[in-house]
Amino acid sequence: MDFGKSFKHYRQKAGLTQKEAADLIGIKDYQLGNYETNRSQPSLEILVKMSKVYLVSVDKMLGNNLLRNKMEKENPEYSKDYVDINEILKSLSEYVEQVNKKNKQ
Repeated sequence: MDFGKSFKHYRQKAGLTQKEAADLIGIKDYQLGNYETNRSQPSLEILVKMSKVYLVSVDKMLGNNLLRNKMEKENPEYSKDYVDINEILKSLSEYVEQVNKKNKQ
């Protein structure tokens, strides 16, 4: 799996330059560049910060729900609590759209 491409994809999807994203994450822009080109791998702490800045779950950013699958194996109840941030944003967007339509009527 090319994690670097995924990191770059979600950064760009968030509309951020490397410098902007690095500042928000709390690292140097060259470090972020190294992650995006697979010259080095971020720590778990940095992955979590990236996911918060990019508004995407760590497991989705890593491409195939590795973290979710691991957690479900360790705790079958985990999947009941799991919610992807993108699902929340989509639902919120749909709700706002419905409210706006009702207010226009």
